[in-house]
Formats: sequence, C-alpha cells, structure tokens
Amino acid sequence: MRVTSQEILKRSVLCIAIGTMAQASLHAQSGACQQIRAACRNAGFVVGGPIGERLVLDCFNPIALGQMPKRPATIPLPTIDPQVASACKDSLNGKSAGGTNVHPPVADQSTLVAATDGKTVLDTRLGVTWLADANLAATQTFSVTGINKSGSMDYATAVRWVAAMNSAENGAGYLGHHNWQLPTAPGADKTCDLTGRNGEPFGYHCSASALGSLYYVSLGLQEPDSAVQNAEEQVGPFKNFQPYLYWSKSEAIDPLQGFVSFSFGSGFQGANVKRNYLYVLPMIKGQLPGMSQTSDSQWESDDTGSVLYDPTGDITWLADANLAATQKFGIAEINRDGSMDHETAVRFVQAMNAADGGKGYLGHTNWDLPETGPSDATCSMKGTTGFGCTSSALGSLFYRQLGLHSGDSVIAPWEAKVGPFLNVQPYLYWACAGDDVKLPCKANGPADGFEWNFSLGNGFQGTNLVGNNLFVMVYYPAAGQAAPTP
Repeated sequence: MRVTSQEILKRSVLCIAIGTMAQASLHAQSGACQQIRAACRNAGFVVGGPIGERLVLDCFNPIALGQMPKRPATIPLPTIDPQVASACKDSLNGKSAGGTNVHPPVADQSTLVAATDGKTVLDTRLGVTWLADANLAATQTFSVTGINKSGSMDYATAVRWVAAMNSAENGAGYLGHHNWQLPTAPGADKTCDLTGRNGEPFGYHCSASALGSLYYVSLGLQEPDSAVQNAEEQVGPFKNFQPYLYWSKSEAIDPLQGFVSFSFGSGFQGANVKRNYLYVLPMIKGQLPGMSQTSDSQWESDDTGSVLYDPTGDITWLADANLAATQKFGIAEINRDGSMDHETAVRFVQAMNAADGGKGYLGHTNWDLPETGPSDATCSMKGTTGFGCTSSALGSLFYRQLGLHSGDSVIAPWEAKVGPFLNVQPYLYWACAGDDVKLPCKANGPADGFEWNFSLGNGFQGTNLVGNNLFVMVYYPAAGQAAPTP
C-alpha cells in the first residue's frame, strides 16, 4: 500500500525544498496540469483505461505536450485554454516562470527500447537495461527462499534474489549478465514534493530516482495514475477489492507517520503520511437488523448483498471494497480510481452518512473508517506494525475472516503489460539508496531499518521497513550510456 511513503508503508520518505519563489511557480504550473487532468476526467477519460480512453496517453499528453497517440481518442478531447496548456507544458519540461529548469522533462516513451526477444528494455535516458518482466520472482526464485507466491519479498530477500540472478548459469548470470541490481534512489532529489524530518526527499513527482524516472518520464504517467487498471475481482462476498493499501481512522504512534494503514497486497499493517492516496472500506460496528446467513456460513448479509456482517470482528462491512470509484457523494478530491488522501477519506465517510437527505447511504448514518486500537501483541513488529495484526478491524478481516496469510495478496498477481514491460504490479517496489543509477546500492538505507520504495500504483516514493514485502524490478548498467544529472 499506496507502505508507500511510508514512514511505514507508502509515504515515509522525504523531500528537499527548492526555494520559495521556485516552489510558488511550480505550484502554479502544477495547477495548470491539474486543470487539464480534471477536464480529461470530466470528459470520460480513465486512468489505465482502454486504448482511446486513457487519461494520460489519449487526453493529457495530446493537450499538454502535443504528443498524439498512434490511434486517435475515442472520446472528444476537452477544450483547454492555450495559455493553460502552455503553462502545464513548461512545468512538465522543467521550466519555471523565469525559464529556469527545475524538473527534468517528462513523458518521453521513446527512451525505452525493447530487445528483439522482449526480455529486456534499454532505457536510453538512464543508461540502464531493465528486465522486461516486472515480477520475475513470481515464476523464477533462483532457489531463494522467502519469496511469496505473488512474487513479493522483504528487502533482505530481494538482495539475495538479485545476487542469485547474478550467480545463475554457472556464474554467467541471468540472460548472460551478472551485474543486475535494484533500482537506486538518491538522498537528494529536488523534484519531490515533500521533505522528511531529516531532509530526505519523498512524495510525488520524484523523477530523479530510477523508478521515478521510469514512471514519470519514460512511461509518461502522472500522480495518481496506476500503471494498470483497477481490480474488479470478487473476493469471497466482496467486490472490487484492491491489492493495495487501505486507510484506518487511527493515528500512528508517531504523529509524523500519519495514520495507520493496512495492505491487502501483503497483509502488512503500517502507517502512511496523510497526503498519500489509499483506498477506503467503510464499516459499521456491530450487526445490523434484518441480516441473514449467506451460503457461506462465515457471513451474514442484507437482502441486496450490499453489506456483510463479520461475526469474528463483530463488524458490518460495505460489500463494495472500492465504492468511491463509482460513488463519490460529491467529494471532488477523490481520484478516479477511488483512492484518496486521509482527510478526503474522513469527508467521504461523512458524506455517506449525510446521503439521501440525511438518511445515510443504504439507510445507515453510522458509517466509519476501520479502527486499529492500542498496541497489538499479535503484530510481528512493535506496536501496531507488521504482519499478523489480527486485533485491528482490517487485520481481522484479512487474516481471520478471509483466511489469508502473511505475504498473501487479496487477488492473484497481475499479468498486465505496460509499454514494453510485462507483469507490472500496481503496488510498491523496492529501491535502494544510491546517488547514481549506474552505481551499486549503498550498504545503508535512508534510515535505520528502512529502505526506499516506489509505488507503481500511484507514483509515490517513500521508505519502507525492510521487513515489509514489496515487489522487485531490476536492471543492469548499459555500457556506453551516460546517466542524466538530476
């Protein structure tokens, strides 16, 4: 989840200030881009949608950058003031109002060149060659233990797995290369929009890291785009469960870490800073009147199947695990995929309770965000952090009622193709500390017990506890290619 920034899960790393005047200019330019994105959404373009209806490639890029897709959009493009489009383009090309470059250029997919066999992808901008399979570990473990069936793993296992790749084929290395490595992230990155307590860069727009460059520049994605479409699979009696991070209403023990979050991509409970985009699963404490047992004796439901009573946690859940993707109750700040920051999540639940003229959504006015509660002895780490946290509402649902285990994802791994890459997961990927993409990972991460991560689910760069389970993409330095200066 989203995990992510993470000072424990998706938003926990930190960003450097670039000066008051430059920041004011960037914010104005960002506003122009956001205006274009909002117009594209209103016109019906969808993040990760089908060809012709894609928010970024079929609407945003043609308007902001003049980059027309090979096939024209199937929806009419919205009309945008040319001055707004120009301001956005300047922002994306790294120019402030005074013409100073403050960001590297973005949305240049021509920097990715797939090998004829489709197994590797040369990144001419970074001067590295990526492995095209963004989740190779799900099918090829190289005899390394500790890898989940989804392909995710903790950081130490990721390091061992990469070492095993380099030792494969009697030392020749996987695909004939023995210098595969994790993607690096620099300790100073002026492109990020947030800064942590020790001055570390994190948040959105971090395009100086290897994964950030891939997401924002080469693939042309923009926060809060997911690299792949929303999940719509049925999970038990639930629908639309996302294999990502979900908000709780409980504050983290450390206020700087935001709010407790739970990952339905791995079963890890951590924390995320409040300006991160996670999903929401509303609940009501206790059992509602008129509920009856479903064909699955573990659940009770109303006549429509819209709500589900979980007797193990004494909680009534909304059956749609991503209602916000289709029903926003007038909250404009909810992303099209249903994700939102924590403040918006609170207002979303309030709007549910005020819906239908005050009768509440589905006739109930006591919807709430799930709670975590006090320190949990069932958690694998201190306090309310780690795997196995069955005392929290979401943890009880994941482990006790859905019967999942540590490292499990609520749905099977994605097999999505994104540009020249395959098996891309809309989740968090490990990165490592490194000042240059072509240099090996540093021995120490950004903080004790933490390493870098990047979300292909929404573009958030943060840090994560090394014991968490994330996915792995790798590359090797390409001879003769120079890495750009951030």
